[in-house]
Amino acid sequence: MAGMNGPPAPGNPVHESFRVLGLYVRAQFLIAGILTVLYAIGFAIAHVPLWPVIAVVGGLSNFVPRVGSLIPLALMAVANAIAERNMTDWLIAFGAWVLVQLLEGFVITPRLLSKPLGLRPLPVFLVLLAGSFFFGPVGLLVAVPVLAVGMVFWRHLTRKE
Repeated sequence: MAGMNGPPAPGNPVHESFRVLGLYVRAQFLIAGILTVLYAIGFAIAHVPLWPVIAVVGGLSNFVPRVGSLIPLALMAVANAIAERNMTDWLIAFGAWVLVQLLEGFVITPRLLSKPLGLRPLPVFLVLLAGSFFFGPVGLLVAVPVLAVGMVFWRHLTRKE
């Protein structure tokens, strides 16, 4: 039986598919946790009012395709506007949000989803783009699990006995 860091061991493809989907869900929760910490650090440095709440909501909003990443930005903007923060704090907070988005899109998500699912980061990134482009939010949500399950069946069909 393969560990978490590689493709699934040969066996029943349906059973392997459920295992891969479980790993996918676990990786999504891990990504949400990492984003929460990153938002907390960035927004605390920028002196955003209510930064712990905004960080938690920002991490959890990652589960919402497309618009989820805009939720912490909007909350940060509202909190800064109400508190009448200066332009430096606004720019630091916006920079923190941009940095978190770049890390999430190009480093965190591709790496955390690629290893447990036995996929390379580039195909994960490309399938996310294609799923989003062709099928909108639903495509973005199901693109990686569909790719992972497809790969399980592909490995099963091409495996030499």
